[in-house]
Amino acid sequence: VGNVVKSVIRKVLIDKVQGMYVELSRTSPKFLESLLELEVPEIKDELIKVIGSARIPGERAKIALSSLPNIDAVGATVGTKGVRINAVSKELHNENIDCIEYSNVPEIFIARALSPAIISNVKIQNGKAIVTLPSDQKSKAIGKNGINIRLTSMLTGFEIELVESTSSSAQTAGESSNDDQ
Repeated sequence: VGNVVKSVIRKVLIDKVQGMYVELSRTSPKFLESLLELEVPEIKDELIKVIGSARIPGERAKIALSSLPNIDAVGATVGTKGVRINAVSKELHNENIDCIEYSNVPEIFIARALSPAIISNVKIQNGKAIVTLPSDQKSKAIGKNGINIRLTSMLTGFEIELVESTSSSAQTAGESSNDDQ
């Protein structure tokens, strides 16, 4: 009693016995989006749009951002020396937050979302993303306890399958992905 708690309203329930009560959440991805809206004026003014977010509370979060062509969505959200994103991270008990620039092209979006791993190629087949990457990048793509690949899957909506490339086929895949851009 008397403490100030930031949260989002999940549900408002009406019960004949207990009356009306409100369910709050601090673990919802919407809570992260609301905190960013409070901290980043460009998001509040709708110059930057939050396309989607995924989080594993207390561990890590990824947020997809889109903006007008003359605005750097990721740079504005992170802020000078990370001031804006660090304020949000501090409220979430130092949860790491990755800001990703959204792309309408699913292959590009998936490759960006798997950062910090460097991806050679992405193919989409039957709602599944087959990601080709050098073997030294596989651990970065998976992340500690599989957190990076799980968040990427939640954010993009695709099941992700990682395929290691050999050095000669990585060269070929890298050249073909450069042709796509």
